[in-house]
Amino acid sequence: MDEKKQEKLPIDAKLLSDAVIELNISKRSVGLYPADHPITRESVEKAFDHLKRLFDIRGSITIGIAKDTLLIDEYALDRKNPVFKEFALGIHGKGIAAITFYSGLAMEELLAFHGIMTSRESPAGRALVELGERKGLVHIKLTPIDLSGLGFAEGRVREDGSDVDMWANYIAGLLDGTLAEGDAEGVILNTLPTDIASFMNERDRSGHDHVETYDRVIAAYLKRREHPRIRSELLSNFISLVDNLRPELKQQFLKRAFMHPSMEPGEAEGVMADLSREDLEKIIKVFGEQPTVVPESLRNLLDKLNMSKNDRDLFNRLPGEKAVLDDILIDENILKLFGEDHFQAFVPGDYRHELELMLKGGRFQQVKMGEEAAKECRPEIIEWKSYELLIELSEADLVTRDDYLRILGEITRIVNDLLETGRFAELTEIYNAVYSHALAGRFRDEAASMLEYFFHSETFIKKMTAQIKIWGRLDREGVQRLVNVQKNYLIAPLFEALTEERDAAVRKFLLLVLIGLGRDAVVEAVRRLNDSRWYVVRNMIYIIREAEGIKYVQHIRRFARDENKRIRMEAVRTLIHLKAPDAMSYLKLCLKSDDADLRDPAVRLAGICRYREAVPYLLDLLNRRAVLGAEADFKISIIKALGEIGDPAAIASLVQICKSTSILHNPARERLKVEIFRSLSRYPRDELAPLLKEGTASRDKEIRTISEALLGGRGDREAEDGKDI
Repeated sequence: MDEKKQEKLPIDAKLLSDAVIELNISKRSVGLYPADHPITRESVEKAFDHLKRLFDIRGSITIGIAKDTLLIDEYALDRKNPVFKEFALGIHGKGIAAITFYSGLAMEELLAFHGIMTSRESPAGRALVELGERKGLVHIKLTPIDLSGLGFAEGRVREDGSDVDMWANYIAGLLDGTLAEGDAEGVILNTLPTDIASFMNERDRSGHDHVETYDRVIAAYLKRREHPRIRSELLSNFISLVDNLRPELKQQFLKRAFMHPSMEPGEAEGVMADLSREDLEKIIKVFGEQPTVVPESLRNLLDKLNMSKNDRDLFNRLPGEKAVLDDILIDENILKLFGEDHFQAFVPGDYRHELELMLKGGRFQQVKMGEEAAKECRPEIIEWKSYELLIELSEADLVTRDDYLRILGEITRIVNDLLETGRFAELTEIYNAVYSHALAGRFRDEAASMLEYFFHSETFIKKMTAQIKIWGRLDREGVQRLVNVQKNYLIAPLFEALTEERDAAVRKFLLLVLIGLGRDAVVEAVRRLNDSRWYVVRNMIYIIREAEGIKYVQHIRRFARDENKRIRMEAVRTLIHLKAPDAMSYLKLCLKSDDADLRDPAVRLAGICRYREAVPYLLDLLNRRAVLGAEADFKISIIKALGEIGDPAAIASLVQICKSTSILHNPARERLKVEIFRSLSRYPRDELAPLLKEGTASRDKEIRTISEALLGGRGDREAEDGKDI
């Protein structure tokens, strides 16, 4: 069969419809996932296979786009099909009027085509066509939307120039009345109302005569048309046009639109009757900004339309230019009342007042919402309920693969919003839902790809880490849940954030979060013990201790003799905490050191850890030094450490200190005695008798009070807390 015959063969409708559906799915997949993603490759392959089957019928397929309608040859595909409509609108939005696919098409070309169509940075119109050529679209021809088919009145031709100039020329032709007969509709159907509004705003500043301009634009948008869809579309565009005009120009334009004598009687009402609910809301908003220029009759009509629109159109036009309202025939003369602003002349003032009250409707006293109801109606609660509904919808049996991809796209937006506002608990719920879909859902591959290319991506993890630092302290439980489910991807970034963080409060929070990961955090901390920064090593030892990393004691020992004293003390404390058998040997070295920076922290550490094995060394320090000057403060720290341990072996030394006397008054020794009695709460009560006997005979009131209280069994609770009794 020769090529000429092939071109005349009709395309199988079912095959063509399937091809367009697969093209739309693959286009959306390219917009959601990387080009090398399995979902992307699979969907593009399906579309490619359908196109190849079409090429078996004829060598090329041209799909025309008329805004939201797809055209093949002289036939339009099903206008009610939402997939066709979505595909058409997406292509039309890029300024493309037709696409031609040629036999010999490669899959990489189809992938590149979808790439430029879904990229936000891509240009539109002729510039997009040129971009496609640069991207190697040899077997895909893009035809831009072009108004060159529109003409100008005799003697008025447009000048050649860029696409932008061409559009500007046609808009100017519309405003000046120089377009050929019937071409005004083509301009307003193919030109954004915002562009026309912008052009009119500029002309308004130039001092031109505007009245005729307004009339031409009004007539182009609002004149009656047979096709209701076009009428509705142009009305919606007209409202957008008005909304984008400058305030003073908007006021003049509205006056001309609804009070011009060239409009047929009742024309405004006929236009209003075709409004959808959304358009009605838009026009009420526009008129609400300019209430003084809207005729009172029209305002009343808008109010009535607003109340009745949910049920049916207020006016149903009948043959003979009559109208029916609630089964009452309305004469043409009555309609003039609405077309011209003679409301004041026809309706007395007192009755107008009554009408206004009726139109306002009843007023209801606001009842204070109950506390529980108010709590359940908070914006964040309502918002989360909508998220839960979306998750439930994704699990419904009626959801198709295409629907599920849409839902994943919406989930992406939701997750970013939750992350920006630090709502980690809700974010965890969504992650768990997608994770469960990846394990056992109907669309496992799609859900798994969402995890890999979104939740686990480097960009998202980096953003999540930053938000944890900002918001985490307000929702520690939520952060811990999120980190637990994402730990394989978050552990390393959180450790990096800890090492770089300068804010002490944030560092402390990050330490707590990492410790909450237990063994997983210990493994990473051990790996980082070789860091050259002392504070990093100290924090790693702290994490190993607090996360109970007992099996890694051997990695800590080498730091118990480290030159850095802070690292050394952290390591010794960790060995004590983890009950290492050689922990005392390292603590002993510190207690016997002449370096106060090692000895003093070692004393405090022995008390904090209540390390009974350290008592002999603490008593040796207590007994061998005189109570003079700065040594008094050191001995007080020893007394406190012994009090924390509460070993009765220390009581004899304490009694000896209390019995010691001096000819000269020694304030340091007296302070030491007071501290001894303050630290008795942890000692066995029955071992304290000798010490309490000395206390009751003391001249110090505080010592006597503590001793009498302990002897009488009072003040146990205060003593347990280490407070004065």
